[in-house]
Amino acid sequence: MKWLNNIRQIGKATHTCRVWYHVLRVVMPHKTATQSLEEAEHIMEQRYADQGTTCVKANTIAAQPEYDLEMIVPVYNAADYLEACIESINGQITNYRFHATFIDDGSTDASADILKQHEQEEHFTILTQQHRGVSAARNQALAHINARYVMFVDADDLLPQDAISNLMDKAYEQNADVVEGSIDTTDGVSQQPHIQHTEENDARQLSGYVCSKVFAARLFEQIGFPENYRYEDTILSFLFYPMAHKMATISETTYIYRQHSSSFTSKEQGNYATLDAYWVVRQVIGTAVEMVPEDRISRVYEAFLQGMKLSGSRMVTLDRETCMAYFAAMCEQASRYFPAPQRTVQADQAHRALAAIDQALKNKDFTQYLLASNLL
Repeated sequence: MKWLNNIRQIGKATHTCRVWYHVLRVVMPHKTATQSLEEAEHIMEQRYADQGTTCVKANTIAAQPEYDLEMIVPVYNAADYLEACIESINGQITNYRFHATFIDDGSTDASADILKQHEQEEHFTILTQQHRGVSAARNQALAHINARYVMFVDADDLLPQDAISNLMDKAYEQNADVVEGSIDTTDGVSQQPHIQHTEENDARQLSGYVCSKVFAARLFEQIGFPENYRYEDTILSFLFYPMAHKMATISETTYIYRQHSSSFTSKEQGNYATLDAYWVVRQVIGTAVEMVPEDRISRVYEAFLQGMKLSGSRMVTLDRETCMAYFAAMCEQASRYFPAPQRTVQADQAHRALAAIDQALKNKDFTQYLLASNLL
């Protein structure tokens, strides 16, 4: 399957991906997915097992919250960067009342000592737990929310000094459920734009990052992060975005993501743990169909297709049988949860790949899925 990954790289370099897609659609034999859901999941389970946790929670939201914003900062072995993160939070220039909860997720370095130096600060709370992962840490803080909005910060990242003011100004101005600002990256020496937003308030611009945003606390009343999954942020596109009444973007940079030499993306290549992309969708999709209003289910289906597009470039580095199992299982999930009237995809240029993947699902055309997700 690596040949397709190579063609994708050539196509990107020469701006010929669409040409390659149409040529290969003609010359390649169409392979149809024939595995049942049980057969497909058995194959994937042998490679990488489902973590079996849920995103359904029973969190408490204060009726008359004390703070405008609750910041949640999971910490695990982040001693090299934690003090800078704390300083960027303490350095916020804002009139909004905010509180920050740091959760030490069983760190074995000096992170706990650094947090202890700040435990007397009035607007900080320090929690500890045995090492259970970032989702469990976030969930511990989400159990009791005493603010109108919630923001997540990773312990090795930074906030510009006006991040809170800029995000909260827009949130209150528009009574928005989700607001995201532009995102920069840093290697510790220089800072570069990563995601640049406009003031157009186009919800389709929102990224898949859980950080860089403020969320209305009400969104977490029955939802938390599914624990032990790699792609726990799937809840954004499947649940929070479709459930939100109003979403907005602002052009100001509100988050600085620290890049490390060993990136998450590079670790995905040829790694069966990328099958987590299926298991987390399998876990979240039923909850989404139950909680999201019926007139917004089409947004969940679009998130379903978008997830398949992202997974296509990951799956192509695995063996053919595993790729086929993933696609066959997603065909069955689409049929189960999205009746024909809900399976509508815009036919404009921006949605060309999603429309092709939708067609591949309807026809169980494995070849079209691989080509569309990698070349469109």
